[in-house]
Order: sequence, then structure tokens, then C-alpha cells
Amino acid sequence: MQEELMRQQIARNIAFYRKTGGHTQAELAEKLNYSDKSVSKWERGEGVPDIYVLKQIADLYQVTVNDLISDEAPRLPAKKPRLLILLLSVGLVWLAALVLFFALMLLCPELPGKWLCFLYAVPVSGIILTVFTCLWWELWKRCLSIAVIIWGLAVCIHLTVAIPGSYLIYVVAGVLQLLFVMWFALLSRQRRGA
Repeated sequence: MQEELMRQQIARNIAFYRKTGGHTQAELAEKLNYSDKSVSKWERGEGVPDIYVLKQIADLYQVTVNDLISDEAPRLPAKKPRLLILLLSVGLVWLAALVLFFALMLLCPELPGKWLCFLYAVPVSGIILTVFTCLWWELWKRCLSIAVIIWGLAVCIHLTVAIPGSYLIYVVAGVLQLLFVMWFALLSRQRRGA
């Protein structure tokens, strides 16, 4: 009787956190490298995942294993202000560009191209975006953040290096972008198990 009660508690809690996280059974199964039938079985109380899988589920939904096995009503996990952290980090890059711009205006007023400080902030912002998307978000967002780096650097190089034919950097950027898109498509296909 106690074992049956425990299975039902775990089933209720897994289903609650999965739905709260906005995942289908198939999506959760994919993240855990299990079949959706296994997740369905767990949520019906016909089986229980092993402790390693419980730990994976807990980490995924930012709760503890105790939250998954508890007989208390499930609690909503505390949301991390990820977008705010990202915006503050990118904002610091642009603040640094602004401070550098004003420093150059005061110290070297005759220096041409001081506005390039803002242009160089674009690929640096792309690097910040890439770091955070690697930590927190989906593959396609990572691909977009790398595109910001590639095209931001291409524009920076083209406008900084004033030599004939410097516009060809865009051809290099286009090829590089295509290679990254193909690489991310391959990663996405591998993650789906195709």
C-alpha cells in the first residue's frame, strides 16, 4: 500500500512539473533520452524512474528530488530572471562602448571614426548572447547569436579596414554563416535521434 501511494505521489509530481515547464511527455522523454511511453507510465503510476532519472527531472525543472517524491502539494520552482541577466550583461557592453566613445571625444576630439566604438559593441554583444544561449536556451537561439557575431565582425572589419576589396569579407561571412547553419541543423537532427 505504501509503495502504491509513493508511485502515485511521484506520478502526480512529475506530471505537474512537466506541465508547468510547458513540455509534452514526448519532449520530456527526449530530454531524458527515454521513450514517451516511459514518461506516460511514470505519470500513470505504473512505474517509477530510477534515482538518476529523478535527479535529471529535478534539475530540468529546478526543483529537488525531494520535491518529486514528496507527498506535499507540488510547488512552483523559483524562476531565474534569465532575460534580465542577459539584458543587463548586454547593457554593460553598450555602457562600456558609450564610456569609451565619450573618453575619445574628450581626449582625442580630432580622431576620426570614434563612432566605431558602438559598432564593435555588436559582435561583443553577440559573444555575450552566445554564452547565455548556450547555458539557458534552445539551439536555434544559439545559432542566431552566432550570426550576430559573424555579421557584426564582418561589418566591423569592412568599415575599419579601408582597402580595396574589403567588401569580400561579406562573402566569407556568408560562407561561415552557412557552415554554422548546417552544423546546427546536424546537431538538431542528432538531438532528435534521427
